[in-house]
Amino acid sequence: MSLFAGEKAKAVAVKEFTKFAIGFVVSALFGALVAIVFPETALKLFAEVGEAIKEKVGEAEGFKAFIGIYTNNLTVATSAYALGIFFGVVPWIIILVNGFIVGLVLTVVISSGALDPITAILAVLPHGIVEIPALLTAATAGVMIYKGLLKKGGTELTYTSLKLYALSAVLLLVAAFIEAFITPIVAGL
Repeated sequence: MSLFAGEKAKAVAVKEFTKFAIGFVVSALFGALVAIVFPETALKLFAEVGEAIKEKVGEAEGFKAFIGIYTNNLTVATSAYALGIFFGVVPWIIILVNGFIVGLVLTVVISSGALDPITAILAVLPHGIVEIPALLTAATAGVMIYKGLLKKGGTELTYTSLKLYALSAVLLLVAAFIEAFITPIVAGL
């Protein structure tokens, strides 16, 4: 069984995923630039992001951390998907904000000396290599549901969007497992 309902759906998915990937990278670079140019502001944003994550995930370890991480990330992915119906705008906001945060946080922890560059990368890379594409996939699915339902793209796009969202949910499960159990060991945190 193919992930895509047809060639049209595949073409739309690849195009949208690529746009989201580029947007994520550009916003991550912008976040890094903000952290370099406005270090005091970046530190405040970093603290706010840390508090928000702490509220959602807490300082749990092991299985509790895994559940907290998965729930948080699935909520973000579900928002990108379900709220994509609003002209495909919300998925863009979610991807750009997440890219910005990744760029800002990595730059702050490295430039402040909290983590050396290798440790900072190891703290993100193991789970990020799965989590970021999963979020990009959910955002892609969100735009596809909008195009399928409201722009009259048809059932082909709508059906594919559901499958992409489901794929995103599974990938986020894998990413949460890696983040809770493997990343701390690899990064030595």
